[in-house]
Amino acid sequence: MKSSPNNRLNAIITALREAHEEAQRCSDSSLHRMPEYFMATRVADYFATHFINFGYRLEAQVKRTFENADLWHQDVELLLNDPEVRSNGRFDLVLRTGKQGRPAHILEFKRGSKVEPLLKDVRRLAKICEHAGSHRLKTNYLVFTRRCALEGSVESLDEHPFHAALSGFDGVSCQLYCSEPMQPLLDRNYNVVEGGAFDIVVVEIKAAE
Repeated sequence: MKSSPNNRLNAIITALREAHEEAQRCSDSSLHRMPEYFMATRVADYFATHFINFGYRLEAQVKRTFENADLWHQDVELLLNDPEVRSNGRFDLVLRTGKQGRPAHILEFKRGSKVEPLLKDVRRLAKICEHAGSHRLKTNYLVFTRRCALEGSVESLDEHPFHAALSGFDGVSCQLYCSEPMQPLLDRNYNVVEGGAFDIVVVEIKAAE
């Protein structure tokens, strides 16, 4: 499979649907209850298996990711000096491409839907998009799970805070995509929440062409 915006989005959601089935089968659990690194590893494996030219790095160091990317030196310095980028931290998953394994897309994973932590990651990824320009890393992803209604959740997802978080960025926008509701939804004691469901939300953060 070749990389394209639609193919990447479909791959993320498909990989996590399969991960949900694995969590039920092997852990008597649910994707909504599995740790974030479980989501990252399953998405990484799916991309490496199904796409022509993707490798990956898990828990990738921020500084090393920028140094290995095809960014201008001044952009690397600006990013590393920005406290919101957390230069001493790590990215959950970096998809790499090309003979030299250049960083191509960054993915961050969250379990739960408290808005403020999500918006911090949106801004962090947007800053990378903004400095990437026409280079790799101009499209990055925030992926999270959240409770939803069984009859569907696209209409009930408030997208305004995500778009508002990007209001100060030059040419960076986001789109939100939701999976169909999934079951079972488990509580903290791994008991089934009757009538409950969750979905996967992918926030695609992208610099203008």
